[in-house]
Amino acid sequence: MNPPIWSHQKKAIELAPDKFGLFFDPGTGKSRTVLEIYRAKRDHNGRVLIFAPLNVCRNWPKEIGKFLRAKHEIFLVAGQTKPKKLRELERFNNSTAKAHKILICNIESLRSAPYLKLMQNSRAQTLIVDESHMCKSPTSKQTKGLLQLEKYLKPKHCYLLSGTPSPQGEADLWSSLFLLGQTTDGFYLWRKKYFEDKNASWADNPKHFPNYVLRQSTKNKLYAQLKRCSLSAKKEDVLDLPPLLHVTLSAELSPEQKKHYKTMEEYLFAIDDSGNELNATNVLSRTLRLQQIVAGILGDAYIQETPRMQVLGDAIELTNGAQFIVWTIFTPTYSRISRLLEKAGVSHGFLTGSTPAAEREQNMEDFQSGKLRALIAHPKAGGIGVNLTAASYSIYYTKSYSLVDDMQSEARNHRGGSERHKSITRIDIVAPETIDETITESLREKKTIQEFILALKGGSG
Repeated sequence: MNPPIWSHQKKAIELAPDKFGLFFDPGTGKSRTVLEIYRAKRDHNGRVLIFAPLNVCRNWPKEIGKFLRAKHEIFLVAGQTKPKKLRELERFNNSTAKAHKILICNIESLRSAPYLKLMQNSRAQTLIVDESHMCKSPTSKQTKGLLQLEKYLKPKHCYLLSGTPSPQGEADLWSSLFLLGQTTDGFYLWRKKYFEDKNASWADNPKHFPNYVLRQSTKNKLYAQLKRCSLSAKKEDVLDLPPLLHVTLSAELSPEQKKHYKTMEEYLFAIDDSGNELNATNVLSRTLRLQQIVAGILGDAYIQETPRMQVLGDAIELTNGAQFIVWTIFTPTYSRISRLLEKAGVSHGFLTGSTPAAEREQNMEDFQSGKLRALIAHPKAGGIGVNLTAASYSIYYTKSYSLVDDMQSEARNHRGGSERHKSITRIDIVAPETIDETITESLREKKTIQEFILALKGGSG
């Protein structure tokens, strides 16, 4: 038996026109809501295209099985070889089953012409885009492919799902508003109408970095359009979740780390143990190099003395036997963290980009059932559409400056279903007076990547 529908879901089901955005925080029931809307609008067999990130695609058959409550046939184009994907697309196109025919595709397939050609012949009447912010850039192949497909199919129903529809500011909303029928303008004309470049006065400077912000005179008009075609839901407003507690543990740099960090910070290069020069050519590559040094990585090698690993051991002790996730963005740290967990007798699995899909699924299942106490996860692999509510602790060993990645990863265990815990604790391991502090403060202030970069360029990083 399915749980009751939440009030914000009922509101969306009642309000939703044929084209609608469900801009709900992660863990607040977007997939169930869109399936309920689909059921309410179609009482006969339909053809549906669902696009989602690869690690989310395999969740959709489960959600459909639970919430569609109608005869259906599922076609999955995600994770197979290209020939198998093309055959599955053809099978979907040719299906005459007296059932809802649902094609679930990896969102990256929108970049490929052979896939798009077959999708254009799908006769789909409903288009669902999960994590639609992944199609926000007007110049990306993914966005162009989606817009091309929508223009060709002209689906009666179009639903966009995202907890972060405008991760870098309101300019990210163009593709959503275009797909939801609120504008017919191309991106650059639309941006010219609604936005201004705060740095336009030094546009002739070679170091000019545009900073487009919404004009005060057009703000109300844009927000009115958004209100007509979407509904937002913040998890703190719509769910009775346990409190999210924040703990920061300081990890000092070793003398060797300090030496490399200072050189990289001042001169944009460092020298590894083999005498190789490691350069940083711009502010973002410099940030990445500094983060790696803080994490105990120099080029392809480890910095042997890394107090941060000892602090991770302290963080694990704080969990007091509870299940936890260790988030990290650098591949070389996986094995180091794993060895620490093995030494501590902590059963664990991996949820990273290099973990095979079947193994990822098994690890998540084993974690949720309690067979594994810990997961070592990368936000890009485990941060979208994944339910890890068995964890009452999240430990951020290293983290990106991406607000989207941070919000998505935090929502893996602070979401609907985490009510089983009295509280959820987030532990950030931070090296004082380093890029670590700058990133942590930026994320807590909800700064976008653009705002973070501008702050660094201004000298605050």
